Amino acid sequence: MRVAALVVLAFLLAGCAIGGTKTTTVTDIRTVTTEVGFDQLGSPSSVAYFGTPVSITPAGAKRYLLTMRPEYFLTGVTANAAFGGGSCAPLSCPGVPDDYQVIPAGSKKLSFVLPAKTKGTVLTLQTRAQGGNVQSTNVTAAQLSALVAGGTSPKLYETLDEGIWITAVGDTVTLFAQQYRP
Repeated sequence: MRVAALVVLAFLLAGCAIGGTKTTTVTDIRTVTTEVGFDQLGSPSSVAYFGTPVSITPAGAKRYLLTMRPEYFLTGVTANAAFGGGSCAPLSCPGVPDDYQVIPAGSKKLSFVLPAKTKGTVLTLQTRAQGGNVQSTNVTAAQLSALVAGGTSPKLYETLDEGIWITAVGDTVTLFAQQYRP
């Protein structure tokens, strides 16, 4: 009986050894839903802005002041019509290069409160071992401040002069992300 049990145990262990190990790479894609709505008086609950960060300066221990030059990041018919400059009917204008156009949104800079706890993303390159692709890298408000001031960590794929998106509730930034521009 003992011999039979040992033989069965040996086969089970041998089966585990034959199978070896298997490495699986999984890409985790997450959809983040932000509720956008309007209050009782018609004001939006949050607004997205696009522009070039000019400066980020400390404004106390728990926040910064983000100043940016606003721009319109246009796509589709809106970009095509703006690119056409009135020389074509909006729905008949030829497409713009790279399917987008960025135009100034006025001459005044905008200022926002950037809480120190706010996190966002910037564009960096993977190492060659990882494939060398462009990737989003999570950064803190302090890291974004350092990058705007000329810091080099993390090493950006392209400069922040290409623009960032911010989401703000009133005057307070809740999220930021660097925009990829081919």
